[in-house]
Amino acid sequence: MTYKFKVQARNSYGLSAMSDEVTIICATVPSTPAVPTTMNLLDKVVFDWDEPASNGLPITSYTVLIRGADN
Repeated sequence: MTYKFKVQARNSYGLSAMSDEVTIICATVPSTPAVPTTMNLLDKVVFDWDEPASNGLPITSYTVLIRGADN
């Protein structure tokens, strides 16, 4: 959900002008991706996963860590 805010100050003499508007998106970190699937294709390994819920903002990147099974 998107929220828009303006702020106004008050003292005993009155009210200030309103600030410029700021827009925020109520968001949290994305959900954990599902366990990836893998497939051997000639000399390559192809892996895929379902996109997790973004929870308010688009997912912009993924980090993929690969290590040998004996490490």
